[in-house]
Amino acid sequence: MNKLIASFVISFLCFVSVANAQQYVKLSDDLTINYEKTGSGDTTLIFIPGWMMSTKAFVRQLAYFKNSTKYTALAYDPRGQGLSSKTVEGHTYQQHGRDLAALIEKLDLKNVILVGWSYGVTTQLSYLNQFGRDKIKAMIMIDTGPDITGASHEEWVWYLNDDSDGYARYYTEGIIEKRQTIINEYVKWLLEKPTPEKITFLSNIANMTSSTVAAIQNATAFYLDYSKDLIAVEGKVPLLYVVREESKAVADKWIKANTPSATAAYLGKHMMFWERPEEFNKIVSSFLATLD
Repeated sequence: MNKLIASFVISFLCFVSVANAQQYVKLSDDLTINYEKTGSGDTTLIFIPGWMMSTKAFVRQLAYFKNSTKYTALAYDPRGQGLSSKTVEGHTYQQHGRDLAALIEKLDLKNVILVGWSYGVTTQLSYLNQFGRDKIKAMIMIDTGPDITGASHEEWVWYLNDDSDGYARYYTEGIIEKRQTIINEYVKWLLEKPTPEKITFLSNIANMTSSTVAAIQNATAFYLDYSKDLIAVEGKVPLLYVVREESKAVADKWIKANTPSATAAYLGKHMMFWERPEEFNKIVSSFLATLD
């Protein structure tokens, strides 16, 4: 009975609490974006989900800003993910950056704080690379650095250039060859406490993205390095990094060397904002207070 109750609570919190905020916007003939928003402020925090994830990952942040008159919180599903269009083309992070620009333009957002998580950080840095910082008030980056591959795991990267550990192939080819195994392992890795209910919930979200799209997204990210773009805004755009505890050493080294004026916090695992929302939201609130 306790497991049934826990499963119901997770489902209720993650699908019902902000359901009335769900909206759609057509960006092109083949792309309609699903998004959810709360709050009514002039400054908009745009939450960008990671690989195969959706707006539902940010339910506890949307709830946090629900009654805000200073900030609007907006989360959206990138193309191919969640409830957004399952387009045939466009599944690179350069295109995701252009989609984000189109969304900002369509919704007439002038004062934005980009909040990327995982490959959502890659999307926000792609936007910065292509469109500059004119509309950006600040950036929050959740557990991903500006470079995807490196020579060793002593660098703040996901994959190795030569894939000597097989990690890149495992998630790229694996999502096509053994989809459910990879999804199950992936969502367990996201979590500090991977209960069956949480795994089921996140697996259901991941299953809304096709294997082909997921593989293309992963493979094309290997070639991206936005380090220069991020370093270029040091001291010009306020930056907050929230990183999982196990990556503190490599992340802290990169941050202090390249964007020393940034704020950094370390807690939990890759999805700490969902598992530890009170701690995460407090960190974000403290950062926002410095922007006034």
